[in-house]
Amino acid sequence: MKRLLSDRGYLLVDMIVGLALFGFVLLSIYHLYAPTFVLAQHIDEQLVAQQDVRLTLDRVARAMHETTTAFGRMRAYTAESGCVDTYEGCIGFVTARDARCTGAFQLNGGAPDWQATMYLWRDTASNELRLRCDATTTFPSVTWPPPTLVPYVVVGRHIVAASITFRPADSPNPTALSVALQEQISTSSARYQKSFFSRTIFLPQNR
Repeated sequence: MKRLLSDRGYLLVDMIVGLALFGFVLLSIYHLYAPTFVLAQHIDEQLVAQQDVRLTLDRVARAMHETTTAFGRMRAYTAESGCVDTYEGCIGFVTARDARCTGAFQLNGGAPDWQATMYLWRDTASNELRLRCDATTTFPSVTWPPPTLVPYVVVGRHIVAASITFRPADSPNPTALSVALQEQISTSSARYQKSFFSRTIFLPQNR
């Protein structure tokens, strides 16, 4: 009887030691692969940010390719012209699409028949990139902001910086438009980059 009790006690000690060793092995594996998990999470977050910026640019690409750099038909607003404080990356440009800027492209004698003005800007309070269609005019406002910026459509979120400039810079006859956006990654390890930056050059097809 004493031998049986002794054997049972020995088996209990073996089980406790085995569980402790098993826990130690699992902990070691976790510490070994933890950096890999963090890196994988960061890569996923950055891919999401890249995709968000790409989709944002896709939403305005057609309109910017179809517009014109003709004098008075496109304006990139600076801080001096009012794009400051709660506004950033402000631009106004015309479109030949009817039905609130989303319909068919209108022509008149083979040339674009401008239908409305589109305004694009970043709202610094919400980090939203917003787009408005103003069907009451085909000439962008001389200063920012225009008479009204509502209603608008949100084309990008988590945009922490936006810059829109003409190419060549300071040219009276620009031929291209440079749009730079920076999106913040909402959850990321402090060891890795937390934002994604993208710059796209648009070449308006009409003169």
